[in-house]
Amino acid sequence: MRACSPILAVLLALGPSLAHAEIDWFSRIDTPGGIELRADSRVFTLFALLNRAGYDAGPVRREHPVPAYRYSPARVRVREALSSADLAVLQRAQAFFDAHPLPLERYLALSVRLEDTPEVPPELRELEGLEALLDLVESRWPIPGLRSETFEEYRGVMRSYVAVLDAPLQRVQRVLRLPESRPGLRVVVNLLGAEGWSRGFRTPQAVVVVVGPGKSPEVERVVWEYARLLLPPRVSEQAQAQWAAGPSLLKEAQALGAREATVGEYAVALVSRALALVAVGAPDSAYEAASREGYFGLKVLAGSFEDPRPVDGWVMEGLARVAAGRPSRK
Repeated sequence: MRACSPILAVLLALGPSLAHAEIDWFSRIDTPGGIELRADSRVFTLFALLNRAGYDAGPVRREHPVPAYRYSPARVRVREALSSADLAVLQRAQAFFDAHPLPLERYLALSVRLEDTPEVPPELRELEGLEALLDLVESRWPIPGLRSETFEEYRGVMRSYVAVLDAPLQRVQRVLRLPESRPGLRVVVNLLGAEGWSRGFRTPQAVVVVVGPGKSPEVERVVWEYARLLLPPRVSEQAQAQWAAGPSLLKEAQALGAREATVGEYAVALVSRALALVAVGAPDSAYEAASREGYFGLKVLAGSFEDPRPVDGWVMEGLARVAAGRPSRK
């Protein structure tokens, strides 16, 4: 990448659109199995803006007297560079956030989708105007230059995934009996987000998993999101309608930090996380850690993947075993 920096400098001088094309050309790496690893320009711009607007999420490195958080070097660089960025752009962004007080995941879902298509789906139309805001940030703040400056760090993280993703994903595909025509997987590295934070989305072209920085590749999280998005819909539907113990287990899980809002979502999270742990060959300690986070009985569910039936054929039996393994609460 250093050898290419003069080219990037020229392109940056010519304008953002050409700079995007050059950086995006360098920003894709494919694994031998065809998984696409990327540094996504829209995600970069969105999180650069969020960091400037007050997004501080990250592991606490100091609690007192004032909390301080641990960030990736790329995130530190972006935050420092944007501390004096055009205030009028920030004010416009804050006004947009005030008018659209939606979860971060919704903003990210639309940003990811905009890389594939300019069409905004009905469920995200309340965020129309986000693309224009990101274009304004891109043109008025030094975003293209910051992408160039931080890209070697991004590329290093992308390379760390190349040798470790194919085998676990192939195991998931076999268990779920996914056809050859299944959607491709795109893993987007986001070093401007919180450590260990990942989210998956469906776009018209692919399954996209956005993964934050970490001390090592977040393979389990990538596989978990991938499996969650590709589980048969009947897993959620059956659990929502038939899992009698689901509501009480979900409430217990939420108290421990589980983010799922419905019994169906929670059932999908349990099955997909169990599958991810099996796919990566996780040790018993990983199952125990998941239980402490509210994802119970994953070792029990892991044994169900040997069942010759499709997942939606045995899932209610597996969930019943999860409930049976929890201590009764009076």
